[in-house]
Amino acid sequence: MTADFTIKVGDFEGPFEMLLFLIEKHKLHISQVSLAKVADDYIVYLQKLADKPMAEMANFILVASTLMLIKSLSLLPGLTISPEESESIGDLERRLKHYQRIKDLTPWLKNNFGTRLIFERQISNNRPVVFTPSPEIKTPSLFLAIRGVMAELPKLEKIPAAIIKKVISLEEVMTDLAKRVAQQMSFRFKDYVKENKHEKVNVIVSFLGILELFKQGLVEVRQNSHFEDIDIENRQSGVPHY
Repeated sequence: MTADFTIKVGDFEGPFEMLLFLIEKHKLHISQVSLAKVADDYIVYLQKLADKPMAEMANFILVASTLMLIKSLSLLPGLTISPEESESIGDLERRLKHYQRIKDLTPWLKNNFGTRLIFERQISNNRPVVFTPSPEIKTPSLFLAIRGVMAELPKLEKIPAAIIKKVISLEEVMTDLAKRVAQQMSFRFKDYVKENKHEKVNVIVSFLGILELFKQGLVEVRQNSHFEDIDIENRQSGVPHY
């Protein structure tokens, strides 16, 4: 719950000052009972301030809503409220007591502030900075500390060098296949792959090259059944240029 003590509305600076005035007017102590009794007076005074800007009245309205909740509890003892509402009531009571304490101390603070000033002696800036190690710090203990730190450092692992193999490009495969089919007129895909000792990735690129040549109408491709070898034949004479 929040309250602004700097905004002056009517005769009061903030909702707590108004509420405290009403409680003291009825000669009551701060409690839920006293808050319930002054709730009506608070609402009546709040209605007189209806022409004030909403920004200035926000905290007053917030306190008023809590007071109405307290008033409802006093009239309806069996009324069930949520934990948040219960905390709001307790918070209002605590903050009001703190406000009363501060208000009571204000005259004393005003009269005594600055009368008993105590200053600490300033440290001289001319004193040399000296490192004074503890007598317990010996060479063996320093050695153990350094060794412990080094043991926690991450180990430098040697990463094995990877051999990057050249992957044949699709253009190179198509050129090679076109030359091959121009020379032999026909051959099998398995023989072509075996002769060139292609890696798996190059086999895939070679297969894509055959499909591209077939798409361009340069070769005829035939496979009698699934998983059988692929026969590649020349569809026209001449070697295509890329």
